Amino acid sequence: MVQTGPAGDFNGEITMKELSKAVGSRLGRPSRRRLLQGLGAVGLSAATVPLLRRPASAADEAVYFTWGGYDIPELFGPYIAQHGVPPDFPVFGDAEEAFNKLRAGFVVDVVHPCSSDTPRWREAGLIQPIDTDRLSFWGGVFPKLKAMPGIQADGKQWFVPFEWGQTSITYRTDLVDLGGEEESWGILWDERYAGKIAMIGAAEDAWYCAAIYAGVDVNNVTDDDLAKVRTLLEEQRPLVRMYSSDLTSVEQALASGEIVAAMTWNESPVNLMGQGVPVKFANPKEGALTWCCGVVLHKEAPNPDKAYDVINSLISPEVGEYVINEFGYGHANLLSFDRVSEERLAELGLSREPMQIIDRGIFVGPQPPEITTKVNRDWEEIIAGF
Repeated sequence: MVQTGPAGDFNGEITMKELSKAVGSRLGRPSRRRLLQGLGAVGLSAATVPLLRRPASAADEAVYFTWGGYDIPELFGPYIAQHGVPPDFPVFGDAEEAFNKLRAGFVVDVVHPCSSDTPRWREAGLIQPIDTDRLSFWGGVFPKLKAMPGIQADGKQWFVPFEWGQTSITYRTDLVDLGGEEESWGILWDERYAGKIAMIGAAEDAWYCAAIYAGVDVNNVTDDDLAKVRTLLEEQRPLVRMYSSDLTSVEQALASGEIVAAMTWNESPVNLMGQGVPVKFANPKEGALTWCCGVVLHKEAPNPDKAYDVINSLISPEVGEYVINEFGYGHANLLSFDRVSEERLAELGLSREPMQIIDRGIFVGPQPPEITTKVNRDWEEIIAGF
């Protein structure tokens, strides 16, 4: 069984470096939705991880149900300072898996979906409203992120923003020839790169990015739009070398030149540039898909006080500084950006005025259930024929 725990006595003060040594990052560097290879190394699958629990001595810690890779101590400095150990960390591979496990009765304290998932989870009776008066850092959260479509209802807050970023194209600048043209999603449909293209293996990214390329209004999808996007994805399929949400493998393939362009999140170009690989994160002329993920409170959270400590930790400026520097993502707390140098922000494609980036992105709001069902159906059928 995978376990974590502090090494030695806890004195109430701990730095991020000491934190990593004391608690240990058992699954390596985080990414937005990565089922990291550490699971396979110990013979575990994503399906079994939610069943793992802490030893009895730590069983009363908050349970944070999150994407694989966010289960690291660096995101929980304030929580560990209070409680001496991090929360419990069951993980999921995508939001649909998390939704189904919760609906089947898996009880946790805090869950890490994205904003567009919130109405469906609320309507399914899986979550409870959040008392923002109990959030120490709520005042620093961007007002626009607090009021994204679907996350407030009945005069209550049902979702707390944590991190935000973009889904775009990471491409090898030495192997992709734009010919002086603007960057476009068309790179991923370019027959010159047949067999050297990778796509994120999740409809919530791939389908909606294809829709943006097709000129579809992603917040007003019609049956005609569904047919148009399906055709576009079917045309692309012979060009694709891999559909994967394991971006470690995608980054390795980009580094080796096995693939030359891939749909990724912000973190991949940061990782690759740090290795000296000549890549760029595209700013497609059609627009990049912008997303915001965060946390919700389970309707039966068994540790409500510690659940709020988890949320406070995630939206603290110090954790935000780590998220910006290490992942290249934006953080929900404006004060986080004050802790990062101008040079580093520019290197990451961020700025001291992050609303400029948020405002020019394309957010997918909550979708009608029938559209979500059709999108997932089409996507599963497309990749099943790969």
